[in-house]
Amino acid sequence: MRALAADLAAVCRRMRAESHVALAVHEKPDADALGAAGGMLDLFAQLGAEARLHIAVGESLPLQHLLLPDGAVVRDLPPAGASLYALDCGSFPRLALDLDAWDGPLIDIDHHHDNTRYGDLVLLRPRASSTSEIVCEIAAALGLTPSLPAATALYTGISFDSGHFHHNSTSAGTFRCAAWLRELGVDVTAVYGELYERRTLGAVRLCALAVGGAAQVDGGRALVATLTRGDYVAAGAREEETEGIVETLRSVEGVEAAALVKEQSSGARVRVSLRSRAVDVSAIAAARGGGGHRLAAGFSSDDSPEEVSTWLSSELARSLSTASC
Repeated sequence: MRALAADLAAVCRRMRAESHVALAVHEKPDADALGAAGGMLDLFAQLGAEARLHIAVGESLPLQHLLLPDGAVVRDLPPAGASLYALDCGSFPRLALDLDAWDGPLIDIDHHHDNTRYGDLVLLRPRASSTSEIVCEIAAALGLTPSLPAATALYTGISFDSGHFHHNSTSAGTFRCAAWLRELGVDVTAVYGELYERRTLGAVRLCALAVGGAAQVDGGRALVATLTRGDYVAAGAREEETEGIVETLRSVEGVEAAALVKEQSSGARVRVSLRSRAVDVSAIAAARGGGGHRLAAGFSSDDSPEEVSTWLSSELARSLSTASC
């Protein structure tokens, strides 16, 4: 039997010794963060440890019914003395909790290449398609089989963060994880429908507004679109119904990078999503305190949508020029 990597073995030892743990994910959690959380909650239950996902009041949890068991979410700080397992989050400040006054053991499990290694114990797999894929690796190392709900959560996270298996982070190992989860009974058709076929008419109209108003950068090599609160009202859409828009912008022929600037009614004034075919957009996001992957990143800002869009256009033009040299 092949020996476990030291970091994976250390996480497994830690998990086996736990009795009470808290999970945390990044702000504005996506299907991978919550899918990984659903998988970890199941593993801890099998190990006999009490575990909950702790998250700030007001944070939206997409597909919660599919990814998380009933009663698993606590909108409060972790209890004193509990180990905190941070999932799918590249830096401590981006966790969806106010942890400034919290002090306790922290385990950092993530796949973002720009992770700051902020945990006391770190399991980092930058080449993994998703944090959900890493949780599958943990399950196998522990000799545990996820329950069907947990397998569904993990498959959903992998599908989402791999762009349904087409991003360049998709490896043979990603497909092996997906196959294993499918063998456990995951309804892959239902998961695809939940992720990609449940847009409201308002969401489609919002996408049309974004695409129709997108500004071309460097002769069309990049597109920058802006959505304001007025656009949500005009489209009859909710602010969170922007999923897939930036990917649509990037899919335009000749477009190498795309950005979507989204005005928000709470929290930071705007949130930005960046996608690319080759340009390292994580470097652009990092310049504004964000992060992510080379080809998929994001950040938040309190500047106006217009100011952020202008800055992005300049940065994308500079990055494209450098990439052309």
